[in-house]
Amino acid sequence: MSEARAMMAVNDDVRSLRDKLMWMQAFLRDAEPRRRAKNDELIRVCLQKTRDAVFDAEDAVDQYFLQVDLSRYPTWSHAILKFFSGFTTQVRVRHDLSRRIKMINTRLESIVENKGKYKIEDGSDTMSITTWRPSSAISSTAEKLDDFVLPLVGREAQLADLGSALISDETKRPMVISVTGKSGVGKTKLVKERYEKSSTKRYFEVKAWVTCAPNLSASNIMKLILLRLVEGPLRCPKEKLGEMLRKELENHRYLLVIDGEVNSTEWSYMLDFLPTDIAESRVVRITQATNLEPPPASFEPKDIALDHFEEQNTSVNLFLATLFMDDKEKHCGSVIEEAVKGKHAQFIFNVTGGLPLAIVLLSGLLRTKEYPGEWEKVFKHLEGKSSESKRLDNILSMCFDDLPHDLKSCFLYFAGFPASTLVKARSLVCKWMAEGFLRPKEGKTMEKVGERYLHELIHRRLMNLPPLENAAPGDERVTVQTKVHDFLVLEAQEANFVEIHHGDDLPTLSTARRLSLQNHTDKYAALADPLPKLRSIMSNFEKEEPQGSAETREDSSRTHDGATCSPFSRKADSSEVMRKLLKGSRFLRVIYLDGLEIGNKLPSEIGSVVHLHYLGITSCSLGEIPASVGKLTRLQTLDVRGTDVTRLPSEFWKIRTLRHVFGSIVLPRRVGNLEQLQTLQAVKPDDDGGSWDATTFASMKRLQSLYISGLTARNAHALVPVYALKYLVLLSISGDEISLDLFACSNYTRLQVMVLKGKTLSSSDWSKRFYFPSLTKLSLKNTKVSQEFINKLSELPLLASLALFRESLEGKCLSLTDGFQSLKELKLDVDVLEIIIMGQACPNLEKMELSIYSWDLNLQVRPEIADIIRLQDKFLYANVKRSKALQLL
Repeated sequence: MSEARAMMAVNDDVRSLRDKLMWMQAFLRDAEPRRRAKNDELIRVCLQKTRDAVFDAEDAVDQYFLQVDLSRYPTWSHAILKFFSGFTTQVRVRHDLSRRIKMINTRLESIVENKGKYKIEDGSDTMSITTWRPSSAISSTAEKLDDFVLPLVGREAQLADLGSALISDETKRPMVISVTGKSGVGKTKLVKERYEKSSTKRYFEVKAWVTCAPNLSASNIMKLILLRLVEGPLRCPKEKLGEMLRKELENHRYLLVIDGEVNSTEWSYMLDFLPTDIAESRVVRITQATNLEPPPASFEPKDIALDHFEEQNTSVNLFLATLFMDDKEKHCGSVIEEAVKGKHAQFIFNVTGGLPLAIVLLSGLLRTKEYPGEWEKVFKHLEGKSSESKRLDNILSMCFDDLPHDLKSCFLYFAGFPASTLVKARSLVCKWMAEGFLRPKEGKTMEKVGERYLHELIHRRLMNLPPLENAAPGDERVTVQTKVHDFLVLEAQEANFVEIHHGDDLPTLSTARRLSLQNHTDKYAALADPLPKLRSIMSNFEKEEPQGSAETREDSSRTHDGATCSPFSRKADSSEVMRKLLKGSRFLRVIYLDGLEIGNKLPSEIGSVVHLHYLGITSCSLGEIPASVGKLTRLQTLDVRGTDVTRLPSEFWKIRTLRHVFGSIVLPRRVGNLEQLQTLQAVKPDDDGGSWDATTFASMKRLQSLYISGLTARNAHALVPVYALKYLVLLSISGDEISLDLFACSNYTRLQVMVLKGKTLSSSDWSKRFYFPSLTKLSLKNTKVSQEFINKLSELPLLASLALFRESLEGKCLSLTDGFQSLKELKLDVDVLEIIIMGQACPNLEKMELSIYSWDLNLQVRPEIADIIRLQDKFLYANVKRSKALQLL
């Protein structure tokens, strides 16, 4: 009984301390704007003391759970350990934790009592200090991350200039188009607008868009290009990348877009590998640099410069276009529109200086405020702070301070990624979840709350959601603008949120809570010393490919200026560094190492990091996960994409807290109780251990996203029991053969997205029980489906997007004569001779994209469908009309 009472007392103390931690963390987030508004040393000291107390409290709680957690020991030893733990809990754990809690409580209470001394009381006096008080709640937004594309306003002339430069038959040499301007003027938006057009996609045979971090080497840029051009894994020595890129582009009309800052030496080196055999090829460079060196003589130069808006009307038009982006908002905003064009136009132009980024951010802030009262408060706070050098900084500070408490930590997390990095939306939410930023709310899971936070940041214009072709839910990429990223880095460093190692110097990191490795010169230097307080570590590097000769390997260990890299770059030493990190950082919650070599096998010490929630080892030569990973009883996410890991130990599949698994992994026939599992991307059947059966997925009651790859003919029919998963939202299957029996299953009432890649096998009764009431998006490739299948698709009530790729149709004719009542988007990348859209089919079609077509194409469409083609793809419309293939019915 004494043991039970002692444990209850400890748990009560821990709960009390956690409640006080939550209050103090909210206090910290709320006090930061006050410190920024009034640079008072007393406020700075108060925040530092509070932050230290919070960190010590976190250490005490984590240490407690580390000492009393029995789950990392074998099950048979629990009874013995519990018997002896009575003595240690009474004498050591209880006494030590109580002492530390008492000291921390004293420190926290002292800080609270001295709020007056530090000039941070709540009330009217605070308003003279703070720049802005945070919003109290998240706005009501949709849960899905739909395509969110900001409009392009005021750049019509530059867009036309870029279009004529891209598609021109008058040039005798390939062209290098440089789009220049300072950060925030809309360079990337301008190029993306033209790049995404159907005529551009069809004109160029090979296309690739690369967003690269600052000062990336030419070889890394070429590798990024090849990753977008080559299907499957890229296995090429570094010294052969240029030759491989030349072969991929030779005899093709290519378009390459390089978005990022590249020094002139690396740029010239890369251009030397690009073929010049086809004059219509283009290379687009997006950069802030001015006075660029001309390209080699084999390329024609073309410069397009962007600057801030000089006219007030243009700024107001962009403000309104980004303020109201859906029909409902436009309908309700007539009063606001009149006020903006009249009363507020001059203020908007003055406070933003005509900089598109500042205009977009201001619209994102005001769209969350009620008009006119809260708008007036925003204008009042920005008045008198519109000096040219501080305009954008003031708006950024206000946008950040306005974020609800829960969102600030999530938004700051972007500081840990290099600039211009596209981050997978689903993986980002998993990291937030592992960090403890997300909690279930209003009956929603942590994942749903994270998606809602993402959507809120996007609709506040603080985060960008670049369009990604055929992206499934969760596969979207998000990013922040360069200037916004710079602001976040400063905020994160001031708040001790994350330590960023990106230089040659090595600061003291022993007290770091989060560490981001961004130093390409010496990736392992920051890990040389112990990091006992570390909670999260992340890196973003390109995968290191094996080199060719010994001479090449020696050269590759040196930087361009001749500096020698750390000896840790050798795999044996890097494995030892990882082992040392795991031994010395027992409180780790997030491990995300992208492109950092740690050897062929993850050290077995991973099992001792019992607080770990997120384990991501990607884009490296890792090949084996040890059985000790089964001791991670709090693990939520495993990500081994881009590695050689194909099998996981059986102990892993028994972790009950698993929620998301990413990688090309064999799923065994027998797994444990995985009731929390939501994502499997992507798994393949175990041919050695037998086909899956009805029991394999029986425990995965919450599975929502299932990706299956490498499906063989032997397993095609064995997968039918999988289709009984009634909570699936996304199903993607690729393989040699796919059974159409899945369309005869009536349990898919929640399925919204389906992707099929592989020949389909017909059965006798699939068409009689065709039932997908919630399917909104379908993508087919190499399926060879019949016209009968297309006719059955027309009956789906909510199908809004249909994409048909190469070899998806059985014949040469696509006929849509009826149905498809909800279809809004039709993408066709099929070699057909006849396309018919007639009768009552597709009454709500908004977008039709035809990637390839022949001069013999017979296109029969209704007049309104022809208008859609004409408005979206004038090049296609002109050609089919000229060839007399277009028939209006």
